[in-house]
Amino acid sequence: MVITLEADTLTGEGVSVMTSISLPPIEDLDVDDLASLPEGYRYELRGGNLVIMTPSSFWHKELAWRICTMLRAAGAKAFEDPGVRGKLPRDCRLPDVGVVTTLPSGLQEVSSLPGSSYSLVVEVVSERSPNGEYTEKAAWYAEQGIPEYWIVDQAEGRPDDDGLVHIHRLTLTGDVPAYIRERNVLLAELESEYRTR
Repeated sequence: MVITLEADTLTGEGVSVMTSISLPPIEDLDVDDLASLPEGYRYELRGGNLVIMTPSSFWHKELAWRICTMLRAAGAKAFEDPGVRGKLPRDCRLPDVGVVTTLPSGLQEVSSLPGSSYSLVVEVVSERSPNGEYTEKAAWYAEQGIPEYWIVDQAEGRPDDDGLVHIHRLTLTGDVPAYIRERNVLLAELESEYRTR
């Protein structure tokens, strides 16, 4: 199967280019196949459906990097773009940052871990492509049993280099796992809190 993507980049002559990537038949893909797909793209499997992620803005990249750096400085095993395996073989999400509690051996071969391996996942909301961070993704991460979930969104009236972090904790509502918002804090303030720990 060949999929053609229109790239946002221009050639030296200012002409838009079309990029083709070859993929195996979608119905044959599982989580382990994601690492073997063509590089330069970000992929998720959502209920067996392959999703090619759009490139993120530099605001998005900057905030994800700052959060990962902040968590690592505090001693957490934080990673950008970690794969989170769902409970089904064809289900995997790619949060912007994840904190892993225990890393398995053979890291060269590992590109995703089950939800039980994570203590925290972070999603940064892209203005151009909101992707269910407050709804569907929150429910999915809760189903995986991840204890903490942060959503980082733009903060109105704040500088472009800041974001509003919505910190959620996992709870059970009846028998259904769900996240309850614990607090909202600006990323700059959260970074200050982590520096004083």
